[in-house]
Amino acid sequence: MAMLCKTIVARKVLAHAWKRNLPLGRSRLHLIDAKEAFDASVDACLLLCDATTSERQDQTCQVYKGISEDVYQTTFGYRNNRLIADIECYERWKHLEDGNAYRWRSGIKHDCSKVMELRKEQHGFSNKLGELFDLEATYVYPMLKSSDIARKETPQPSRWMLVTQRNVGEDTATIKYIAPKTWSYLTSHSEFFGRRKSSVYEGKPRFSIFGVGEYTFAPWKVAVSGLYKKLHFAVVGPYAEKPVVLDDTCYFIPCQSGEEAQYLSGLLNSEIAEEFFRSFIFWDAKRPITISVLERLSLMALARELGTEDIMKGFLSAEESSASPHRQLALFE
Repeated sequence: MAMLCKTIVARKVLAHAWKRNLPLGRSRLHLIDAKEAFDASVDACLLLCDATTSERQDQTCQVYKGISEDVYQTTFGYRNNRLIADIECYERWKHLEDGNAYRWRSGIKHDCSKVMELRKEQHGFSNKLGELFDLEATYVYPMLKSSDIARKETPQPSRWMLVTQRNVGEDTATIKYIAPKTWSYLTSHSEFFGRRKSSVYEGKPRFSIFGVGEYTFAPWKVAVSGLYKKLHFAVVGPYAEKPVVLDDTCYFIPCQSGEEAQYLSGLLNSEIAEEFFRSFIFWDAKRPITISVLERLSLMALARELGTEDIMKGFLSAEESSASPHRQLALFE
């Protein structure tokens, strides 16, 4: 069987067949420059599959750079009831999977960037509508987006975010009394919040946000972009004496010190970690890096592999002893 299709469709077809043990033999995927060949901005390929009468099916697919290539680049396949992006890397580092002492978090979701994302001016804050407002500093935090995390070694915030809650579902009416100028700004832009389509805001207080909690305000973070086709884990520290917040295109581990953040970023930017993640990431996906992929790597197992397990245990012990009962639970849930 030979078929021209999107690469994501080819993977879905193969995963469907492998999951059901359909009689497939050798499979090959030859990448195509769809822009040059068809003037289409899409990741495409020529998928070749052999049928077989053997009881033993081949649940792997070799990926070639082009139609005429005869040497494959990588092999993806089906292992332990899931699709693996790079079989070779997976077999080498699968012992580093699961059992994480740290929990990955996503950035803040607000779906209202015209109102919630600001720039600091000499006489206040300006929004994306070109309006200038004098706002209290209470609810305004320096922020970074995926583009900041992916492109810069030491990202510096150039934007600010209006963070209306410290926990999901928290009553926002208190803003009226704590920061009346901020409340006036929010109420004057109520129509923008009313246009948000996501169901996560239904039944929640006015001006609610999502993906916010104690972890959001951790002074230090190790962050990665979920959108860019590169693995880079950046250290994010305080800015203007406030914790930096991230938008919902980023994922991060909250840290209590710069030393802890530097240590974890060193682990995550190691060659071993890069190969481990490569075994799960399909770079042509809309959001190639996800929390489910990040959480597969056991940082303790990685530290043990790199000979720094005692350092990690020291950081975890320090956090556990200084944390509230709620924080201690979050460390190991």
